[in-house]
Amino acid sequence: MPISKKKYFLEKEISGKRRKRVKHSFLVGKVIFKGETNLQNVFIFENPLYGKIFCLDNIVEFSQIDEFIYHEMIVHPVLFSHPNPKDILIIGGGDGGALKEALKHPVKKVDLVEIDKEIIKISKKYLKFSHQNSFSDQRVNIHSLPGEDFVRTRKNFYDVIIVDPSNPEPDTFSPPLFSVPFYRDVFSALKKDGIMVTLGAPFLDFENIIRKIFKKLKKIFPHAVIYRFCMPSYNCGEYSFLAASKKANLRNIDFKGIKKRFNKLAKKNKFAYYSPEIHKSSMVLPKIWQTK
Repeated sequence: MPISKKKYFLEKEISGKRRKRVKHSFLVGKVIFKGETNLQNVFIFENPLYGKIFCLDNIVEFSQIDEFIYHEMIVHPVLFSHPNPKDILIIGGGDGGALKEALKHPVKKVDLVEIDKEIIKISKKYLKFSHQNSFSDQRVNIHSLPGEDFVRTRKNFYDVIIVDPSNPEPDTFSPPLFSVPFYRDVFSALKKDGIMVTLGAPFLDFENIIRKIFKKLKKIFPHAVIYRFCMPSYNCGEYSFLAASKKANLRNIDFKGIKKRFNKLAKKNKFAYYSPEIHKSSMVLPKIWQTK
């Protein structure tokens, strides 16, 4: 693990314009977990500002003070955009954060496909603030295999597919989840009014990463949109998700209807970041980041 003598965690340089130009470090307090699975290394430690920080292959996934931002924004904009989401697929997300948020909706079934089953075990023990025991919900089915293999076997099956991968570094198992063949299989696995969402990149990498993902989605889906969120534990400012739909124009949906559904769910569930207003405003992009 890249920890300096002063007990700082030095994040791995990742693809994009920041590589070899920016280094991101965190003061390490207590080490919570340090080890390797068959597929990746895992490091969880405490920081005096961020609380527990969860890292995979030396890249920060989220921290205790901002995981809710990431997980609420990858889930709720797409589930609320769908008129009646019942059958959900989550690819990745072994920390249980996206699962926790999806289960706030009256869904019937959630398939969680995590290639690294050890991540779920580690998360259950050390990342309860993220999953909040969502793995034990009776609506959840857990599968351990590559997401691209799983989705290939499902046709006209899901209302919403949430792709929650790690960064698509060349030496990892994530690049297939950012490919045109994978998006084509996702399209086939969705029902006629299905919606999907996937991780994007920082807006610093709009031209070289985000726009490329958007173009891939538009080759297959009639509707696609980029939306924004901010993660304090990331060193890149605003980050992005990309959503795509078979039927609904995600830029022009029924926000009055969403607000009514949201208010009903908010009586029983906590939404710390997401709201219908945040949903709508997250899709407002400056001219330099707009796409046709």
